[in-house]
Amino acid sequence: MLAQVALALLVSVIPVGALRADPARISDLLHTGELFDVLQQEGLAYGDDLMQEIMGAPGDALWEREVSDIHDPAALRPHYDALLAEGLAQADQPAIEAWLASDLGQRMIGLEISARRALLDPSVEDAALWAAEEADAKGDPRLAAVRGIIEAGDLIEPNVMGGLNANLSFYRAMAEGGAFPYEVTETDMLADVAAQEPEIRADVTHWIEGYLFMAYSPLSLEEMTQIAEFSASKPGQDLMRAQFEAFDVVYEESSAALGAALARRLIGQEL
Repeated sequence: MLAQVALALLVSVIPVGALRADPARISDLLHTGELFDVLQQEGLAYGDDLMQEIMGAPGDALWEREVSDIHDPAALRPHYDALLAEGLAQADQPAIEAWLASDLGQRMIGLEISARRALLDPSVEDAALWAAEEADAKGDPRLAAVRGIIEAGDLIEPNVMGGLNANLSFYRAMAEGGAFPYEVTETDMLADVAAQEPEIRADVTHWIEGYLFMAYSPLSLEEMTQIAEFSASKPGQDLMRAQFEAFDVVYEESSAALGAALARRLIGQEL
């Protein structure tokens, strides 16, 4: 479930004076509205994959509407923004806001969202992942720079944990909804989800490398070095942590809603 991947937030620290802290403005500067629109499309694609995998056929119009409602930005974003504000309460918000408002900060976010939107097309996603693999084989310094950003921002572990937690929420909702014809205990679910960790880690690493290699293709190596520096800084770390914590809660809730919806569909089909 790679929809758990959040934007990487990226640039050199900008010296700032006394600016008014404003979490709502930080969310707007992150283009959160655009991001949640993309996440809704990712959710729809995932919902269709679930129907194909479990029911053996594409979802109908009712299923698509239900999945769309679960991932409705109007429903998800207020909770996300509240959690983000809470996570940023002890952060250097003026420094974060200053870099986000900068030309480079806005270009970075724009490139990330554009790439995320492009990856909705499976053929584009395949091409992006293949390009990163080819760059790896050639020892491309640009991929090394991307990996430096990933390491500086600690992007893999939170995404892996977020994916595992979202899958567990989905699994629990399916079990509570009576989707399984046998008893599934909490111990069973924890063991099954834990067993997914190596595959999720490999998928997350592969996807993030391909995504960021594509997103940052217009940037210079110097700019990517600045990205890594900001990602490793305290303001950058605080911003990333607040985003991951907010996304984790939202993803767990939407995953649970999706699991409950699928359970109802399965029960209805049996009846």
